[in-house]
Amino acid sequence: MNDRYELWTPAQAVDRLAAELPGGRADAEQVVASYLRDATGAHGRPSSGWHLDEFDLDDARARFGWVDFTGGETVAAARTRAGAAAIAALREARGTSAITERDRLAGLHSDAEMWGYRAHRVGLDELTNRTACDPQPRLVIVARERSHREATAAHDARVLAAEATAEAAALDHRTDQRPNHGPDTTEHQDDEEDRVNTPDDGHPREDVCTDERSDRGRVLDEGPGAFAGGLWLTPDHAAEGGVWPLTEAEMNRVCELVRQTQADAVELAGSEERPAGRAPAADVDGAGWER
Repeated sequence: MNDRYELWTPAQAVDRLAAELPGGRADAEQVVASYLRDATGAHGRPSSGWHLDEFDLDDARARFGWVDFTGGETVAAARTRAGAAAIAALREARGTSAITERDRLAGLHSDAEMWGYRAHRVGLDELTNRTACDPQPRLVIVARERSHREATAAHDARVLAAEATAEAAALDHRTDQRPNHGPDTTEHQDDEEDRVNTPDDGHPREDVCTDERSDRGRVLDEGPGAFAGGLWLTPDHAAEGGVWPLTEAEMNRVCELVRQTQADAVELAGSEERPAGRAPAADVDGAGWER
């Protein structure tokens, strides 16, 4: 797209588009005339005649996304193919039951209408007509919209694929141009890895051991009060699996024993470290804890 915004007459738009299409000017005339014909039907023709910009040409190309321009297919050949597809859909619909295969029959009718719309060769009067007119009703709106929708999706998919291919090629080109530092770089990387894996004392780190025991095995090894899977468990050979979750009363008892054990440890540490002549701290929590 140019940096400067431009408007072209239909003839100028045909000239710009003709160089890109396999059929040259004949293809460009059909693409632009079809685009303007749909625009006139939907919006009417302006009093000064139609003018197009780069966005209009992009939209016109997308609406003909069902034509294999990249494979060398011309619009005339594509319209012939569309006519054959419409006839095939009608023939298949003739032998389809409207009672037992209603959805399939509706799909075949839709296919016939869409391919019939694509097979229709439009006149070139929109390229030269400058007479203003009101919107003109079209009897093939559904087929036209479906054709535009599917053709635009196919066009966008091809554009995205081309952009992805170009990006991958550019990435490969940058990778090939990356400088090769030779064996010295490899040795330097090995030294860095050794420095990371070796602590300051000069001894390599040992692999960290992970506890791969199951929850049941851990409970059986640790005994009563083991914590596993979010529960406090205790071995119980009479229970299924050999373990049993602690009840609320048992948990309260365990908590009480833990508090008492910690209180005894604090009291013992205080009696051993307290200077002579200092009074013991007040028991403010009722369990021997100092604030």
